[in-house]
Amino acid sequence: MANQKVNLDLRGAGTAITAGRLFELLSIPAIATNDDQEVALDKLRRGEIAAIAFVAGKPAPIFRNLGAADGLHFLPIPLTTAVAASYIPTRLTSADYPGLVPQDQAVDTIAVGAVLAAANLWQGTERYRNLVNFVEAFFTGFQSLLDPGHHPKWNEVNITAELPGWRRFPPAEQWLQRNTQLAAAPNLQNLRAIFSRFIDERQQASGGPPLSPEKKNELFEQFELWQKGQVH
Repeated sequence: MANQKVNLDLRGAGTAITAGRLFELLSIPAIATNDDQEVALDKLRRGEIAAIAFVAGKPAPIFRNLGAADGLHFLPIPLTTAVAASYIPTRLTSADYPGLVPQDQAVDTIAVGAVLAAANLWQGTERYRNLVNFVEAFFTGFQSLLDPGHHPKWNEVNITAELPGWRRFPPAEQWLQRNTQLAAAPNLQNLRAIFSRFIDERQQASGGPPLSPEKKNELFEQFELWQKGQVH
């Protein structure tokens, strides 16, 4: 990618910030372009740019219908010491993108953690009351986001996680204290069963063959390692 055009999404977008930083860490002097990703994908197909960088929850819809006939593929991201200090290692597999990743292979990449932050508002103001109402609605309805039909990334969210150096919004802390059982993460056995069911649904939706218990265990172990990295 050195000295080649790479689209980083629109200026100021999350992809532009993350990809710009990543190229610095890898000492790759790429030539950044800033088109909308759909526009950039068309340019990539025509050979007008060398690559596109994209930060999104997998599976990203923009890549879901791509296949070998499109002549595109994912590039692995090397996990250097500098990269590992800021990002979490993960992989793209055929379960994520069956048309782009062979079933017996995987593409090493990185994950970017996300946090929902709130402004430090004065109590009694309208904005504060709106935020309290949002917390009640979001936290109370959070479990419904784990049901089939919602994006699978919701299953990786931990609303009880602590963020070093940050203080939880007091009404959110109070909600968690009132709803300890509802907010508690599933036990390991239940989580493994949920993960296995999720993999089966994904394979069925993509038309791929069922994964063996051994393969699902391997993927679950990778998921556990990723979750621990997110919390810490």
